[in-house]
Amino acid sequence: MRNFVLVLAAGALTAGCAEPTQIRALPNDAPLAVAAIYRGENIDDQSAQFLGYTIAGETATLDARLSRDPDGDVVGWTWTLEDWPEGSEMLSEDIFVPEDNPDTEENESLFPTFAPDVLGTYRIGLVVTDNDDDVSEMALVFVQSVPPSGMEVELEWPEAGADLDAHLMTPGGVYFDFAGGTDCFSWNPNPDWGDGSLALDNPELETDADGVGSGPFRETIYLDTPTDTTEGFLVRVHYYADHVAMTGGTTLPANPIIRIKVLDNLVAELTPSQPLVFGDVWTVGTFTWPDRVFNQIGTLTTHTALNGPDYNQQ
Repeated sequence: MRNFVLVLAAGALTAGCAEPTQIRALPNDAPLAVAAIYRGENIDDQSAQFLGYTIAGETATLDARLSRDPDGDVVGWTWTLEDWPEGSEMLSEDIFVPEDNPDTEENESLFPTFAPDVLGTYRIGLVVTDNDDDVSEMALVFVQSVPPSGMEVELEWPEAGADLDAHLMTPGGVYFDFAGGTDCFSWNPNPDWGDGSLALDNPELETDADGVGSGPFRETIYLDTPTDTTEGFLVRVHYYADHVAMTGGTTLPANPIIRIKVLDNLVAELTPSQPLVFGDVWTVGTFTWPDRVFNQIGTLTTHTALNGPDYNQQ
């Protein structure tokens, strides 16, 4: 939408009389609304996400920071609930827009929240207004309310200087397969394992802890909606780097713990038969779905024996 701004320009004075005032109409570019999922302090057009999810019973936070006006300022934001799952009783009024705090530089009203009342997908619209009262087209953001995570693999170790990696492999997958995507780990933190339009059937590594600083260190891989399988998802732990030995110190053994959770319930907490050293791979076990059975393996091998690539081949 493009509006016009009237500009009055007085004519030159001739023979003591002013020429008639000229009126020019300058175009006003409409603002652009961008509705995204809140993902932290840093956001740009490339990092913005327009489809996200929240665990049932938790609050979702939206983000309007990328909305802009090419020739002025955005001064108003209107959020509406455009579509909702069957059985939901939510209204647009249930989208809570916080008041701005004058004691902070942050514009808190850019981060509305809402708490879905049933499972399913919610479509939320955003329209912004600029300082010339021009209104944007509607931007849409989608939020899925999902049950607690189907499966979690949590790796923890206490030794500073030891860099360990959690691995979760799809049934029939290949160790360290970052190109083909069958192994979820630090080099491949969010592979596509299923329906390309459904994010919840893909695993996601939350954090790649590198063992620098003070422990304990943790990595967690989430798989919200595992595909049905009798072969099982394979869990491994790889001792990726010994920063102490790399800097001239002695070999640093590591004592990891793996916790397997199903629907937020702990089903297994395991340690290897002996401390790991650089290059070791602990094959923890397999997990099947939908029967939700964890089968312990507990063997030790090495990165080389599993045909793992040189680290500079990433």
